[in-house]
Amino acid sequence: MHASLTDTSQSPRVERLILDIGGVILPSAMPQVIAELSARSTKSERQLWRFFNSRLFQPFWSGRMDLDVFWQVFTGYADVPAEPAVWRTQMTASMLRPFDHLAVIRGWAAVVPVGVLSNQRAEWVLPVLARHGLLELLDPLLISSLTGLVKPDPRAFAQLAQLGTSPERVLYVDDQPQALRRAEQHGISTLEAHDAPAWLDQVSRRLGPRAASPSA
Repeated sequence: MHASLTDTSQSPRVERLILDIGGVILPSAMPQVIAELSARSTKSERQLWRFFNSRLFQPFWSGRMDLDVFWQVFTGYADVPAEPAVWRTQMTASMLRPFDHLAVIRGWAAVVPVGVLSNQRAEWVLPVLARHGLLELLDPLLISSLTGLVKPDPRAFAQLAQLGTSPERVLYVDDQPQALRRAEQHGISTLEAHDAPAWLDQVSRRLGPRAASPSA
């Protein structure tokens, strides 16, 4: 059941919260990577996105492709000098700074188990989550480069139905409607992360009075 931002009266009680990472906890890195690569390339962002989605999406997010190989192939297509070490540093230091609502997420984790399901590279996000004190709070860590399951593969969402919590009492938050629709096919309640702080308030209301309101 996809929750609206105004009506929670018919929503089941949430016993487990699962968050996407990109666009929910951290900024989405790939749009920034492609924008910066395009700025140094004769290829447009549209061309780079087409190449990434058609050739790199599955092996990269599933972890089958090594990061150095990814940068070699992608910068080779863009016809720019390969700088994997520099790019990785930029990714971690500049592109993956958490959003301002980390305290809210910590508050949620005091009420219900909070985990993640995300197409991400563990090499990128785990150090950032650890540095900001979130890593020890998040369980499960369903990160595609570790599980090998890449959204929108239904098997990625089937993992949420295997957590020991009734699917309708799992709330999954993502900023991509396609991902939400796939989660709903497994009976999981969903919420679109759109227009903060509205969606943050919505999650807090779903968790009940013990959850701190982000706008308080």
